[in-house]
This record gives sequence, structure tokens and C-alpha cells, in this order.
Amino acid sequence: MSTLEHEHEHAAESHHLPPALVARQQRQAVLFAILADAVFFACMLFTWFYLRSLDVDGGWIPDDGKTADTKEVWLIATVIVLSALAYRWAETGIRASNRGRFQAGALLGLLLVVVSIGLILRQAHSWPILMSDGSYASTFIVMTYVLLVHLLILLVVALGIWNRGRTGKLDDGKVNHATLVGYFWYWLGLTAIVSACLTFFV
Repeated sequence: MSTLEHEHEHAAESHHLPPALVARQQRQAVLFAILADAVFFACMLFTWFYLRSLDVDGGWIPDDGKTADTKEVWLIATVIVLSALAYRWAETGIRASNRGRFQAGALLGLLLVVVSIGLILRQAHSWPILMSDGSYASTFIVMTYVLLVHLLILLVVALGIWNRGRTGKLDDGKVNHATLVGYFWYWLGLTAIVSACLTFFV
């Protein structure tokens, strides 16, 4: 048997896997991805507290150093959490076979993600800090841009799941993909709140 024939046979076998098994494999893949992201997030938290406690020669925040506006940080976190809550409302709607509710909630969540991205970009434009302004400034800026990257990923995923709902691909109990998107969305809401809490430990 040629390699090409073997690949076709393997693809055919994969295509005919039981839906429950496919759903479980997809769920495990997303959860492992979130776990890997959680490890990375934990490393950033460790960096924050380690550099803050070390504070070599006042390097955390120099004598003439500034900090970011905590109100803006909390505003961004609040909008992200609201977007996650909107999607949660949408997800429970599609589980009840209410496509209209899913469409409304997913679209609202999507719009709130766009708003949060805009708020981060506005915040970055008006920051009183630069990467060279001490350990606090560099760590804060890196964490903020990491959040921005995650939001951009969420934006693409949210648009995709909204479109799947619009075209009826989540009807008849086919809600696995909606659930997987929810995992990532809720995780992002949690990280946004935890990151905002760091403003209490400047």
C-alpha cells in the first residue's frame, strides 16, 4: 500500500469516528491548550511578584517613575468579563435550542471584545510609561500586549462561532464547538480580572 493510500485510509477512519469521541478529543485539546496558557500566565505572575519583591536599586519603579491608570485597567477587565457573561447567556440559549438568543448574546460578546481591544489600544497610546522605565513598566506592558493578542484570537474565534450559529450548524444539540469557545472566553475573563488585581500590588 502506498503512503498516499494509507493517508486516505487513515483520513476515512478518522472521519467515521463516533461523534462523542470526536467531541471528547476536541475538548481535551482545548483544555490542554488552556492549561499551557495557564502555565505561561503563571510565569508572568511570578515575574511580576519576583521583580517587585527584588526591586534591585529601586528598579521596580524608579524615583521619577510613573504607573498606568488603574481605572483604565479595571475598565478593560470589566468589559472583557461582560463579554464572557454575554457569551455565557448565548451558550445557555443554544443549549435550549434558542438560536436567536445565541445570536444576540454571541454578537454582544463579540462587540464587547472589539470594545476591549479598542480600549487597550487607546490605553497604550496614552501610557505615561515606556519599556525602559523600570521593571514595573516593562512587565505591565508585556502583560497588556499578551492580553491584546489573546483578545485578537478571541475576536476571530467569536466571529467564527457566531457565524456557525447563524448558519444553523449549532442546531439540534450540536453545541460542542460553542462549549469549547466558551472555555477560552471564560478563561480570558478570569485572566483579565487577575491581571487587573495586580494593580493593587504595585
